[in-house]
Amino acid sequence: MAWKTKLIAFRQKLTRRQRLVVGGAAFVSAQVWAFSYPSQPWLYLLILGVIVFISAWSPETYRKG
Repeated sequence: MAWKTKLIAFRQKLTRRQRLVVGGAAFVSAQVWAFSYPSQPWLYLLILGVIVFISAWSPETYRKG
């Protein structure tokens, strides 16, 4: 699928901190715009924000051992 390769390239291009900022900004702006313009489909931007934000999480940081 083309969207998976684009998502992988996007993840490799940005650092962890940049992904946190971009994902958080997309998530917050989708929330604000959905409240302002409820008839528009802001769910796509919300999903993108969540995916990018969660992709910045590193399990090695929280691994005990």
